[in-house]
Amino acid sequence: MHILVTSPIPSHPQNHGNRARVTALCKALQSAGAQIHYVYGGLESLSAEQEQAMRAAWDFVYVLPRLRAKDRRQSHKSHHAIDDWYAPALDDVVHHILKTWRIQYCIANYVWFSRWLIDVPADIPKLIDTHDIFADRHARLQSDGIAPSWYSTTAEEESIGLDRADTVIAIQHGEAQEFRPRTTADVVTLGHFIKPDFLEPRQTTSDAKPVIGYMASDNPINQQSLQALADKINARPDLQNKFEFVLAGAICNGAAAQSDAFRKMGFVEKPADFYKAVDVVINPNVGGTGLKIKSIEAMAYGKPLVATRDAMIGIETDADFHDLAAPADILNFLDESFSVGQLAKLASKSKSIFNQYLDEQQTSLHRLFPALDQTNSWDATP
Repeated sequence: MHILVTSPIPSHPQNHGNRARVTALCKALQSAGAQIHYVYGGLESLSAEQEQAMRAAWDFVYVLPRLRAKDRRQSHKSHHAIDDWYAPALDDVVHHILKTWRIQYCIANYVWFSRWLIDVPADIPKLIDTHDIFADRHARLQSDGIAPSWYSTTAEEESIGLDRADTVIAIQHGEAQEFRPRTTADVVTLGHFIKPDFLEPRQTTSDAKPVIGYMASDNPINQQSLQALADKINARPDLQNKFEFVLAGAICNGAAAQSDAFRKMGFVEKPADFYKAVDVVINPNVGGTGLKIKSIEAMAYGKPLVATRDAMIGIETDADFHDLAAPADILNFLDESFSVGQLAKLASKSKSIFNQYLDEQQTSLHRLFPALDQTNSWDATP
């Protein structure tokens, strides 16, 4: 079975949540018997190493020329039109693939990269993996005190794109509910896939400081959340004496990460190396939409996770340490409730929540792609 997948972003490396999402879903489909035709739309620069990694991962890879900055239009002063960031060269590539191969599913990543679905034959199921809600995205960011960036449109424009699909995939239930009144397509929820790799607790000495870790990309939401965390840590020398705070990923390059409160690991090629090095994972995310994939990843490694409620949107949990209002509350929880004896309980809770979440995603995947061989165990490893 052949599945055509288009994406404006590269799938490798998985140092951003959107790349992790694209890769995990494609790997899950591949493991169920599909051959993936991955069309990269050229929104970002692409190194030779990235292209090589993509070609090694997917069965067929097509690389479009990089979209020039001047081609990233904004048709309206306050928002983008639905196709402002579309790459017209995609049309010819898709036409060639559809003419050459018996494609059985078509998946467009991002609603604003979906124009090619218009010309897909009616007998081929067409899906849009939305990743996020882009209607009024800039206003949502501004309400969280974050400077607008990337793509934003109106509900009317987004609906034009959504209606190109037979099925719209929302990454979490809240967004599915928002999409349903705005499209004629079926709307389903399919969260993130990651293979569980529950780690043993880190071996340490009784006098060593517990290591509190945060790994993230350098997007504006993460940067603002980290700055709020850094301000609170800098105001609390007692916390620095009690815990060691460690950062990993591109977040290390931002201004907030330069605080003396943090030890920086930088980019880690294998996420497991970060999770093995910490006792507790935190996600201080405040604001934003979509799904916080780093929260799922931390639990997939069986690590104790302490997070804000914004960091857990779309993940069913009844833990009070997943329902904290702000980064300061994460620090207060650690200060007041942390004990070595409690780590095992927190880790057990992470595993339980993750297993339930994963079962839900596997059920959704089976319903979305009934023609695939679902008897094979899937593997979301990059």
